[in-house]
Amino acid sequence: MTERPGRRALVKVSREELVLMEFEMEPETDGAGPHFHRRHIDSFYVLEGELELTVDGETVHARPGDLVHAAPGVVHSFKNSSGGRIRLLNIHTPGMRFDEYIRRMDAGEDVDPAEYDSFAVD
Repeated sequence: MTERPGRRALVKVSREELVLMEFEMEPETDGAGPHFHRRHIDSFYVLEGELELTVDGETVHARPGDLVHAAPGVVHSFKNSSGGRIRLLNIHTPGMRFDEYIRRMDAGEDVDPAEYDSFAVD
């Protein structure tokens, strides 16, 4: 498990073909700014609360039971803009060592996001 202010992440599955993490986010917490992946799908399954995502320029408010995908090349971002806590599953297929990326970032290490197939958009 890793933590940073307003957010906690727990690795559920770490495999080459799949990384599954459970995130808990406090109210008004940013998840990730606009970015895209070249070689993998980034999916979000909401367990509790309401997650705000922007996918390909469209804002989506995902609620419990909703599943949202960002295909390779699609710019997306997410945050908890609600007044309540949220819990979600974040699924990377293939895994692209995403759990390692989160662990290293949360530990304050200098990380190259491109090494994990993540590319920021300004």
